[in-house]
Amino acid sequence: MLFNTWLYGYFLATVFVVYWALPWPRLRPYWLIVAGIAFYAHWFPPHLVLILGLAVFTFAIGGFIQRSYAAHNRVPLIVGLTVTLGALAYFKYQPLLYDAYGAFGRHLTGTDVPKPATIRPPLAISFFTFEFVHYLVEVYRGNIAAGFRNFLLFIMFFPTLIAGPIKRYQNFAKYLDFEKRLDWREVGDGLERILFGLSKKLIVADSIARLTAPVWQAPLDHGPGILWLAAYGYAVQIYLDFSGYSDIAIGSAKILGFKVEENFNWPYLRPNIREFWRSWHMSLTSWITDYLYIPLGGNRKGEARTNFNTIVSMSLCGLWHGAALHFVAWGFYHGVAICIQRTYSRWRDRTFPELRTVLPRTRQVVATLFTFHVVVIGWMYFVLSAGTATRVILKMLLVPVS
Repeated sequence: MLFNTWLYGYFLATVFVVYWALPWPRLRPYWLIVAGIAFYAHWFPPHLVLILGLAVFTFAIGGFIQRSYAAHNRVPLIVGLTVTLGALAYFKYQPLLYDAYGAFGRHLTGTDVPKPATIRPPLAISFFTFEFVHYLVEVYRGNIAAGFRNFLLFIMFFPTLIAGPIKRYQNFAKYLDFEKRLDWREVGDGLERILFGLSKKLIVADSIARLTAPVWQAPLDHGPGILWLAAYGYAVQIYLDFSGYSDIAIGSAKILGFKVEENFNWPYLRPNIREFWRSWHMSLTSWITDYLYIPLGGNRKGEARTNFNTIVSMSLCGLWHGAALHFVAWGFYHGVAICIQRTYSRWRDRTFPELRTVLPRTRQVVATLFTFHVVVIGWMYFVLSAGTATRVILKMLLVPVS
C-alpha cells in the first residue's frame, strides 16, 4: 500500500476514526498493531509471516540478552544479529552475491554458473532489520526494557513501515500514552504535513521524473548541457520524492498522537558534505554512526583509521539502499568526499586560521554551491551503473569519453 494512493487515504482515515473512537483506550495499541499487519499484508501476505517471525525471534532473543545482562554474555546478541542480518542478506542481497559468485566461477572455469530462481525481497526488510538491530543492541546496553505488545507496535507501526524514518524505541516509547485525548491542533498539523508531502511527491517529483527518465535510458547519447539539466532535475526529484514520503509518514503518525524522527533538514543548503549527511536521511545517518561507524572505532584511532571507518560505513550505507554495485560506488564516493573535506578543513584551519573571518557570507555561499554540485555528481552513481556513471560524469566535466 503506497502513500500516494487513494487506498492509503481511505485506510488512514479508517484507522484514525476507529483509533480515537474506541471506548476503551487500552485497545488502541492492539488496533494499531492490527492496522500495521493489514497494511503490510496488502503488499504480499506470505512475507508477513517472515516479518512477524523475525519480530518474535528478536523479542525472544532480547529476553535472553536481558537475563544475561549482568554476566555481559554476548552470545544471545551475536545470535540475534546473525539471524536478522542474515535474513536481510539472503532476501535482499542474494542476487548480488550470486552475480559475484558467477563472475568468479567464469573467471576460474570459463563457464557460466547456474543462477537460482529470483527471490522477491520482503517489502522494507532493510528498515525492519535496522530497527531489529537497534533493539537488540540497546537491550544489550541496558537501555530498553519493552513488553511484547509495545515492541510489536514499535515494529509494525504502519506510518514508518515502507520508507522510514528509522525509529528508536526510546523515542517511540514516549508516545505510548493511550489515555491521551484527541488534539485537533495536532490533527491539523499532521494533515497539513501529509498534504505537503503529497504535493512534493505527486506534483513536483513525479513531473520531474517524467522529464529525466528518458535521459537515463541512454545518457551517453546526450551532450553535457542536457546531462547537467537532468542531473539537477534528479537531485530535486529524489529529494522531494523521499522527503515527501517522510512528510506523509510523520503527518500520519502525528494525527494518531505519535511523533517520529525528522528525516530531512534542508540538506542542499549545507556548506560541506559532512553537514549534508547530518541533514539528509538523518535517521539513517544517525543509525550508521551509532551502530557501525562508532563500533568500528569512529575517530578515536587516528586519522587513517578514521578515514577507513568513514569509507567502510558510507559504502555499506550505499549497499543498504540497494543490491547493486553502483549503490556501493555511490556510498564509497561520499565516504571519500567526507574524508577529503575533513582533511582539507584541518589543513586550512592549521595553515590559514585567519580565513575563518574573511568574507564569511561569501565563503558560505561558495561552499554551499560547491557541496551541492559534489552531491549532484554523486547522484549519477545512484541512478546509473557504476561504469556508465563514471563516463557520464567525465562527459559532464567536459573530459573526452571514448
